Amino acid sequence: MQHLKHLLKRHISHNLRPISKSLIIFLIVVAAIGFADATYLTIEHFTNANPPCFIGSCELVLNSTYATVAGIPVAIFGVVYYLFILMAFVVYLESKKEKELALRVGCLSTVIGLGSSLYFFILQAFVLHAFCQYCLVSAGTSTILFVTASYIIVTSRKHQPVLM
Repeated sequence: MQHLKHLLKRHISHNLRPISKSLIIFLIVVAAIGFADATYLTIEHFTNANPPCFIGSCELVLNSTYATVAGIPVAIFGVVYYLFILMAFVVYLESKKEKELALRVGCLSTVIGLGSSLYFFILQAFVLHAFCQYCLVSAGTSTILFVTASYIIVTSRKHQPVLM
């Protein structure tokens, strides 16, 4: 935990190369797609509706015991995650003082989405033997966010690691 505090507090503005505004906007758009997907699944859950499924077995996946945690649909966690990522990169674009922190938090947080997506993909493939197109969209968006954030981390370095 101490290492995480150090990562978040360290000032990095003198170590960053300029980051393309269009790359950050791309991250915002991808996070918005993930947010819309997770929001749709959350609404469908609370209205007891089964969304249309064009591939796989959405109904089986979305009604499995893995679709909720303590009665809360996991899609809500996706809503919170994507909204958090979206806001971090909006703050990066709009802020003067908190740019570095917003970038650092946004990029580091994509690891959570990738890990969650891998977990749910493995459940679909090897436990449920069924796939949900909405879950696959979420897995795709979280993977794109992680890969793009990793690209930003690697290419924005000047002399020292940005996030280490």
